[in-house]
Amino acid sequence: MNFPPGKILLKLPFIVPALAGLLIIVFSAQARAIVYAYAIALSTKYDHKKTIEDEKNVILELKDILQNYNDYSMRAFNRTAISHKVPKTPETTHSFYVIYKADGTFKTLNYSATGKLATSRGAWAINTNGDISSYLEFLRGNNRWNVEEYKTNNGINTRATITNVLLKAESKKIKYFFRAKPNKSDKYDNCNTGILETLVEN
Repeated sequence: MNFPPGKILLKLPFIVPALAGLLIIVFSAQARAIVYAYAIALSTKYDHKKTIEDEKNVILELKDILQNYNDYSMRAFNRTAISHKVPKTPETTHSFYVIYKADGTFKTLNYSATGKLATSRGAWAINTNGDISSYLEFLRGNNRWNVEEYKTNNGINTRATITNVLLKAESKKIKYFFRAKPNKSDKYDNCNTGILETLVEN
């Protein structure tokens, strides 16, 4: 039987715990979340710079909805964030609103990242490709994106919810953090907290 050289034997008590620690880090939920975050960022089809530039138009549109809120209703949904081929987990769940007008038309609204890193500037976006395509498939009975509605007792209060969204949109202190709020800080939101913390039930 061949034994490792003496120097390696002396280092084993240090090498083994270091390797174990590395494996724990690699397979931890936080590490997996970071990997998911980069996958989401790299697979995003829309132009992040354009999302930032368009937010001012989104704000104007939301203000118009607020002025005529009786003509609108809202629902909130979540779906698989990256691809319909990826299982939906806490790290791969994306949330969005659907705003319906009395004439039967609708638009989607979500809080989006605007960069390729875990933390970036956030921006509210209307009718992003992923939200529109997944919601339309859901309406047609094809739910491969695992779209689910957030249940409310009496529906969503459009006026109060849009007011909350505008407050967040016009705040310059809030950044996008891909997974959740670190230390429950009010300085960060992601697509899920952006919806859940602005939603007001009737």
